[in-house]
Amino acid sequence: MEEKRRDSKGRLLHTGETQQANGRYRFKYYDCYGKDRYLYSWRLDKNAL
Repeated sequence: MEEKRRDSKGRLLHTGETQQANGRYRFKYYDCYGKDRYLYSWRLDKNAL
């Protein structure tokens, strides 16, 4: 069974979400041209950007 990825506070991370060593979150996505892009945020919230 696959282990679910969690952040340092135990919250479940979704596809594309990672937590960096300094505690900031990074979301990876692909734009309409197929190039990978990143969004950074200190909070794990859809309105935090």
